[in-house]
Amino acid sequence: MRRVPPFLPRPFWVLLMAALALMLTVPVLAQEGEIVSTVNGDPISRAEFHARVQLVRWQYLRELSTLYELTGGNLALVAAHATRLVASLSDPLALADAVLSEMETERLLWQAGERQGLTPTAEDAAAREAAFFSLWTNVPVSELPGNAEAQAFITDWYAGAQAASGLGRDDILALFATEALRARLYDFVAANVPAEEPAVRSRHILCSFHPGQPDNTAPPTDDEREAAQQCIRSAQTRLATGESFADVAAALSDDRISAAKGGDLGWVLFSYLTEAYASAAREADLNTIVGPVETEYGLHLIEVLDRRMQALTEEQYQEAQQGYFELWVDDLRAQATITRADDWDVNVPVAPDLSTLDAAVQQAIAQLVGE
Repeated sequence: MRRVPPFLPRPFWVLLMAALALMLTVPVLAQEGEIVSTVNGDPISRAEFHARVQLVRWQYLRELSTLYELTGGNLALVAAHATRLVASLSDPLALADAVLSEMETERLLWQAGERQGLTPTAEDAAAREAAFFSLWTNVPVSELPGNAEAQAFITDWYAGAQAASGLGRDDILALFATEALRARLYDFVAANVPAEEPAVRSRHILCSFHPGQPDNTAPPTDDEREAAQQCIRSAQTRLATGESFADVAAALSDDRISAAKGGDLGWVLFSYLTEAYASAAREADLNTIVGPVETEYGLHLIEVLDRRMQALTEEQYQEAQQGYFELWVDDLRAQATITRADDWDVNVPVAPDLSTLDAAVQQAIAQLVGE
């Protein structure tokens, strides 16, 4: 039930995360031309949108080439990410939709930054640029200006970006400014995140919709639901005859990790629980069995043993800050007036594409996707 984000191993992902930070930004000023979307009256032109899509496509291709180099040609080592990149490049309309959605969100961030007086400076943008190329070249920021090899890489990178998208260095510096803006807004929102959260100690008996597959959240069939209900009825009958909760959990619960502890989940933050489980655990009287409670994992009988406010660990606090920021951005979007043109998707760029990659990289991709 705990919602834990994945952590990416080094060294393969350091460069990729830097690349993604750039791809998720957008120029501040709309170029002249047809309008594909307006965000609270702030326009995004078709020319700017298409340039952005082309830059993203170029960057995805560059990532694939980098992955090929870092893995010695064995893309299977990074199969999930490489496959997602290939799928995105192979579906131009879906990729363009995602890019435009992100550009709309970035417009909202600039508007919020202006309201809060948090717009970045040229120095902020330059610092982001230096950090980006430091990661790509593995050269410390302080040494970048005097490192001829790093400067050659930077020159080549900008030339490739401009050739692919038409965006010049000043345009791309605006992208780095947007990245700096996002960081400022993140700090602004994160500063208000409390360092403690409500937590609950509970135990449960889980009758899974998919026994033996505890992480499977697929909707149950009628037979799977009936089997879970029969399991719950059996548990309720045994509890009603006086058998201890711990013994019933050990015998019947499909959560085998907690079953070995009598169903005890220990102290868990409410925010780490599924919504239905958290709601039941929040409202239940202490030492009283409630349920069955249905979650995406199955049916639960729950006994709440105690509740308290709990200080967050550093990792939990960072997760909370990220979650609060994402909710804040979602709220900005929910309150905004965003109007897309009916023809926003006309002639979305399909280039550069996979055919521009080196033959060896193309062959590795073909092996990865089974072509």
